[in-house]
Order: sequence, then C-alpha cells, then structure tokens
Amino acid sequence: MHNLMYPSVSYTRVSMYPNMQVGIDLRKELDSLLLSYGHWVMVRKYDTGTHSEYWDSELREAVGGPAWEYTDHIVRARKEIQRSGGVLSALEMPTPAGILTIPYVTYYLKWNAAGSIGNEDEIYEFPWDRSRTPGATEVIDICTRKYNILESVDLLGDTGRREYYLCVCRLNRIGW
Repeated sequence: MHNLMYPSVSYTRVSMYPNMQVGIDLRKELDSLLLSYGHWVMVRKYDTGTHSEYWDSELREAVGGPAWEYTDHIVRARKEIQRSGGVLSALEMPTPAGILTIPYVTYYLKWNAAGSIGNEDEIYEFPWDRSRTPGATEVIDICTRKYNILESVDLLGDTGRREYYLCVCRLNRIGW
C-alpha cells in the first residue's frame, strides 16, 4: 500500500501537509504577535551586586530611591491579564469576565539587552501611540502602572538564544 499516510520507504520524511513547515518558528511568531498586538513598556533591570547612591550603609537600607543600580530598557511587549479565583483557580479554569481577584498579568517581552530578566526587575506601563520608540527619560514622566516581576521564563529560540521572555507580574500598589 503506497500513499501519503503509509509511504513505502521508511527513511524518507513525508508530510501530510507538504506546504506547511514542521514545528513553529518562535521568532517569527512572537515578532508577529508583538508587532500586531504589542505595545511599548519599560523594563527596569537592577544590578543586585551594586548599591545605588541611595543606599545608607549605617541603616542598611535605601533612603529616597532604589537600593540597587539599574538600567532602563524600552521593549515591545504583549500583556495578558490572569483571571482566577476561588475554587476555579484550583481547577486551573478561568473565571467569567468581570471577576478579577488576583492582580496578576503575564507579559511576553522581546529582549535584546545583556543579561536575563529576573524577579528583582520591574515593568513600567505607559501610554504611547507614536510610531517611534520612546526614550527612557520620556517614559518616567508618563508611567501609569508599575509591575513587580514574580517569575520570568526565557523562551529559548534556535541555538538556545534568549530573545523573548514570559514574565508573570503583580501590580505594585504601594508606589514608585
């Protein structure tokens, strides 16, 4: 019997869908997602090995600013709100729209900077409808929300390249 379902030669690769590629191209799919549905966010990456100018060594805490040196990176991202609550969360089922009990969001980020995103870093949201990439100094004045990264997962591309991250975040209600 010789057809596409049962090829006569076992060592050749025959696809039932000859016009489709096997697997997905992660870079192509995420670039398409971020370009079509993404927006700009600022990732504040902390260097937890270097204290900032706000660090008071006598008090052993920061006064008037963050405890660590940081760099700001403007990146494309896609945000999804996580809705769960009550018994439904134990079953890993989303709750109906309008019920939001836990302020968690998931971000998909394109990451081109050195180092990895960790749970000490933060994501700042801001409105931006212009075609150009904003600068970090412009962003600070117009930030509307700040999220603390609780967990970050690097979505490894081909040859193990860290190009995208999935970050689970929580809204920072305390302040800037």
